[in-house]
Amino acid sequence: MKFTLSWLKDHLETDATLAEIVERLTSIGLEVEHVDDKAGLKPFVIAKVLTAVQHPDADRLRVLTVDTG
Repeated sequence: MKFTLSWLKDHLETDATLAEIVERLTSIGLEVEHVDDKAGLKPFVIAKVLTAVQHPDADRLRVLTVDTG
């Protein structure tokens, strides 16, 4: 099962560190196989595509207008 640390902390109502939570889960028999650090995704930007129109000089391209928030 996958879930975020913030979701888990909301449901556990704890200020424990990630290491403490992983240790406790393992001690009660819930194996933690992998923890992803989403900070590696920081350079990415989420945007909403507002318009997509055909490029005037290319058949296979579109020009997009996006909103990055």
